[in-house]
This record gives sequence, C-alpha cells and structure tokens, in this order.
Amino acid sequence: MATFHLRVIFLISMFFTSSYSLSDSESLLKFEASLVNASKLDSWRNNPKPPCDGNRANWVGVLCKKDTILGLKLEKMGLSGTIDVDSLSGFSKLRTLSFMNNNFNGSLPDFNKLSGLRSLYLSNNQLFGDLPKNAFESLARLKKLYLSKNKFTGEIPSSIANLRKVIEIKLDGNKFSGKIPDFKQHNFTLNLSNNALEGSIPASLSKMDPTIFS
Repeated sequence: MATFHLRVIFLISMFFTSSYSLSDSESLLKFEASLVNASKLDSWRNNPKPPCDGNRANWVGVLCKKDTILGLKLEKMGLSGTIDVDSLSGFSKLRTLSFMNNNFNGSLPDFNKLSGLRSLYLSNNQLFGDLPKNAFESLARLKKLYLSKNKFTGEIPSSIANLRKVIEIKLDGNKFSGKIPDFKQHNFTLNLSNNALEGSIPASLSKMDPTIFS
C-alpha cells in the first residue's frame, strides 16, 4: 500500500510539473519582467504570434532556427536591472546571448545554468565585482566571451583560462588584478589590456601581440 501511495504522489507531481511548464512566450515575458527600462521590448507583451516562425523571428531581438529559440540579441536598448538566467534555462537549444551596450549592473549572473551557450556578449555594461573561479566551469562549449568595459575586479577566474573550445576572449577595460593565468587554449584571440594585471606573461601567451597586455 505504501508503494502504491508513493507512485500516486509521483504521478501527481509529474502532472503538475508538466501542466505548469512555461511556454517560450511565457519564459521570455518572465525574463522581460526582470528588466528595467525595457520599453523597447514592449512589443513582446502585445505580440499574439509565437517568438519563432521557422527561421524567422516574430519577436524583436530573438534568434530562431526551425521554430526554436537559439539566442537573444538585445543590444543598445538601455536595459538595466537583472539578467534573469533562470527564466532562460528552459531553452535547451539556447546558443547565443548578447546584451552588449546596455546598463546592466551588479555581479555576474550564474551563466553556468545555460551549459549549451556558444557565445556570451556582455561588453559595455556596468557589471562589477570579483568573478568566482568556477564562473564559467559548465560552459565547456563556449567559443566567444566578451566581458570588455565593465567593472570586474579580482583575479581572472581559472574557468576562463580552461575554456578549451574558445576562440575569442575579450576582458579589456576592467579592473582585473593579480597574475595572468596560463591559458590552455591554442589559436585564439585574447585582449587583456587596460586592467591592473601584474607579473610575467605566461609562456603560452608569449607570441601574442604585446598590445593585448598594455
């Protein structure tokens, strides 16, 4: 009898979980609700169409392929507030996020929850604070990381130096300090200029253009 009751409880739990899972539209609106100064996304709330129609986006700033949301490109919109990563975690095919040239502030959100990301563009915002060593630990597929011109401090996290598939990293124009880590990547583009880094240049970076360390 106890086993039967547990099974019933499990089935009821599964029913309510599936019943309350958010649609793509609902997830995007939840994300939009966390933003400040989001008037340029007002059309999201009044759009009866789904975000994606094949490879065509019906919603501004949404990147689509085969009716699936692949990314968000919300640049130069004056957005601030919180980047609600949890509201985006339901998009299993999410590959690109670009929030460059906005006014987001506060600490770096936990993008580890979006393990499928290939590109993350956050340059020219007001994000600040030390980055945890594991800040990018789960983003093993990341190829492009732009954190330029924010206010990040502390050491460059080891999880950036260990992004094996990355081809472009931009960390310039922050307040990173400490030693330059020994990057594990090969044949990639890097910019560390305009920070407060110190110490010798690792051998793995010795053949790069000196201006990236200026």
